[in-house]
Amino acid sequence: MRKTVLAATAATLAMTTAGCYRDTTGGAPANTADSGAPGGAARRELVTTTPPGTGRADRVTWALYRGTTSIDPITAGDYPEITVTSLMCESLFRQGPDGSPGPGLATSLEYPDPRTAVLKLREGVRFWDGSPMTAEDVAFSIERNRDPKGGGYWVPVLSRVTSVKATGPLEVTLKLSRPDHWLRDVLSYMPGMVVSKAYVTAKGKDYGTARGGAMCTGSYKLGEWRTGDVLSVVRNDAYWNRSAVPLTGRIDFKGIPDEATLTAALLTGEVDGAYLELPLSTMDQVRASDAVKVYQGPSYLIDALIVADLRRGPLADARVRRALSLAIDREAYVATLYKGTAQPARALGTPGTWGYERGTFEAAWSALPDPKADLETARRLVQEAGASGKTVTFGMSNELNKLVTEANLFKTAAERIGLKPRLKAVSADAYGGFFLDPKARADVDGFFTTNYPNWADPGALYASFALPGGPQDYGGYRSAEAADLLERARGAAGPKERAELTVRAQRTVTGDLPWIPVVAPDTVLVLNARLSGATVSSQHLFAPWADRLGAVG
Repeated sequence: MRKTVLAATAATLAMTTAGCYRDTTGGAPANTADSGAPGGAARRELVTTTPPGTGRADRVTWALYRGTTSIDPITAGDYPEITVTSLMCESLFRQGPDGSPGPGLATSLEYPDPRTAVLKLREGVRFWDGSPMTAEDVAFSIERNRDPKGGGYWVPVLSRVTSVKATGPLEVTLKLSRPDHWLRDVLSYMPGMVVSKAYVTAKGKDYGTARGGAMCTGSYKLGEWRTGDVLSVVRNDAYWNRSAVPLTGRIDFKGIPDEATLTAALLTGEVDGAYLELPLSTMDQVRASDAVKVYQGPSYLIDALIVADLRRGPLADARVRRALSLAIDREAYVATLYKGTAQPARALGTPGTWGYERGTFEAAWSALPDPKADLETARRLVQEAGASGKTVTFGMSNELNKLVTEANLFKTAAERIGLKPRLKAVSADAYGGFFLDPKARADVDGFFTTNYPNWADPGALYASFALPGGPQDYGGYRSAEAADLLERARGAAGPKERAELTVRAQRTVTGDLPWIPVVAPDTVLVLNARLSGATVSSQHLFAPWADRLGAVG
């Protein structure tokens, strides 16, 4: 699971620490905050979608922070790949703009017994080439994600599945080693996307590349792909769901890593839209323009420091990790970088991830300490740990402004509490090595991430690093209590029990701080004023977000 996106740039306007927001389903851009929440909490006006487009648009240009490298769901793990792939390939269950899962290519998931899950498939679904989607295609697609030899990212999330078989024309049966009630959610993003068995078999290792193309069921299909330049998707006029044929005929995706270039392209109309995984230092300029509208929505995102190895160095001591967290001025960081599009984070499981039993998660969040700087306590903890004067090395890149800002935030915090900070700078391309290569992590004590769970449940993120062998088990975090609670949550049929177990695991993880949460960014969409209809939430990573994108007026 490759979640190495690293933000860039600078921002103004401090947000308070509250996790409350008012969620609407359209209307005006949400660029302001009000203070009507209880307990002094800020209530930010967020939207989950923009109003549906009303007219056709022939061609739209969309910016990504870099070019796309793969459109195969098994290897689509970073923002550019999943933003593009989710328009073309459909999953068995579909995440809504508010994070709630609903029917997709499957109409239901039933459990005739605790170790058996049965998928009922939708009738009448066809691939782009007109061939019908069969149970064999579905079983094949899931098995590709289970196969450790396939090079895919999603093997761990299907670890409880022992076999997958087509057991009827529109039925697939999964046998389980243990009850798995995360399964519907797992099948609502990349591991649940269905590809054509015949086409993938014919293309082999070229599938998902510019040479091999793709074959899915979605409302857009692959058009032109010039590696290093443009990847285009075009409307699938034969889309099986006639009620959801897009208004926009073609979307050209371009990688634009430079924020000055992106800003100019948005304001001149050269680029029509972008989800800002990398916050813009030019946001005030963008907001002031009549050419675009800026929308903020709920997000699964968390900006955090990952401790590279919990067995060595000063950060191996939980007291030092807590001290470092207490020394961070999160409100200053929001003011410096995010321009009012984030809030200080009390935990890694942020408000945008509360996709069920919201009251349980909100109460647990409010019960956690307010993440305000407390230098006196932080210095005392460093001294108690015997870490005064010890060197702490942070991995960063001078080529990404977000990393420069965050690294200096932690550098200042470390200096103030008696640690000796060192910044290890690598190129932007090499930064991904901290996520992929243990040898790269051996040179640092911590590195920065903008991360997220793959569905609206904090447990999905915690499991990625708190379960041994998880896809983000970077630092070797081992807590028998947290692991047991998360395994039990996965096996809990009732959402209330699942949420309560997850909250208990969160309490343990937040106390241990294997990752130090910093802020919770919003979803930020910049859209040409002549367009509307795009999603404004983390759904754009996992589901068709442009089906209603079209012209205004």
